[in-house]
Amino acid sequence: MGSETPNPLHAEVIGSLLRPPALKEAMERREAGSISEGELEEIQEEAGIHAIALQEEAGVDVVTDGEVRRARWFDPLTESLGGYSLQAPAPVPFQRGGAPSLEELRLPAVHERVTLRQNLSLKEYEFVSKHATTAVKTTMPGLTYASVLWVPGVSEAAYPDRDAYMHDVLNLYREMVQQLVDAGARYMQLDSPRYTHLVSEEGRENLRRVGLDPATWLQQMIDYDNQLVDSFPNVTWGLHLCRGNHKSMWSVEGGYDDIAEQLFTGIHVDRLMLEYDSPRSGTFAPLRFVPDDKVVVLGLITTKEPEVEAADLLRSRVEEASQYVPVERLALSPQCGFASTLPGNLVTEDIQRAKLERLSEVARDVWG
Repeated sequence: MGSETPNPLHAEVIGSLLRPPALKEAMERREAGSISEGELEEIQEEAGIHAIALQEEAGVDVVTDGEVRRARWFDPLTESLGGYSLQAPAPVPFQRGGAPSLEELRLPAVHERVTLRQNLSLKEYEFVSKHATTAVKTTMPGLTYASVLWVPGVSEAAYPDRDAYMHDVLNLYREMVQQLVDAGARYMQLDSPRYTHLVSEEGRENLRRVGLDPATWLQQMIDYDNQLVDSFPNVTWGLHLCRGNHKSMWSVEGGYDDIAEQLFTGIHVDRLMLEYDSPRSGTFAPLRFVPDDKVVVLGLITTKEPEVEAADLLRSRVEEASQYVPVERLALSPQCGFASTLPGNLVTEDIQRAKLERLSEVARDVWG
């Protein structure tokens, strides 16, 4: 990895934290045009300082700004690159308790040639590195998410096929990451929940709906991600996998079994950040495919439900996972962010703090 220490980070967040009500109101007002960009920025910075302080007080090893500048987890892609439209024919269903949600999030399909209009991840990094006293990381959507935004019937006017579009996205991502590296960033997390669409038939059907072949798409995306990762050998790279996260709902279910060997052995990242907070994620058995040069960050703490996990339970689950990956190559995190979208999950700020404190407590107990 980019660090000389094999595994210096044992307790980390995934990225987003609950946004304070004042921030959510300000972002909605800005969308409606009733406040200025400068007014919103001031409120975002105040919320970001609060988010950094929360993480550091809780004792986590590496922090973000809570993603307070985002309305959606994928904004560093669709707000940094021009060319996307939120009007597209491919909704992504979410579920809660096994029942389909009444709402569906729509994919912001590419409809013009993509261009770099800003670098939201760079803005986030510069802010958090200015205010944090601990290690920081940058979170950004992986190239899997970019891939599903080329939608048949919508995107051909911009690009004749998905490959031509992905060529441009990859080059622009390299430019954005280079700007981050030049600013001092050394830990990048690729949020890649679309990989786990391959673990269920419902997820595979979601991919087919945007013209992808589940039989070949996995290797294609590993190759794209590796081209990005390999361009920056002095960066520590993490790959985050979950099954969807919106208002405590999820979009797919299933263990890693169908993708583990090909993905875990083929992807060139240093840290695999794996959702493992519920039976929806399956067993630890697929961890047997993790190579010796990778750390596994166990997402054992749920951000979807308010119950704070017992320390003994978390320790026992880490011990169970160590049957497949040595404990010195394990770490602990929430299974996803607390607010991948603006509304946030159905937990309170007090519960969020308690979960982060429990995360750090168990990490200290296990790893010292």
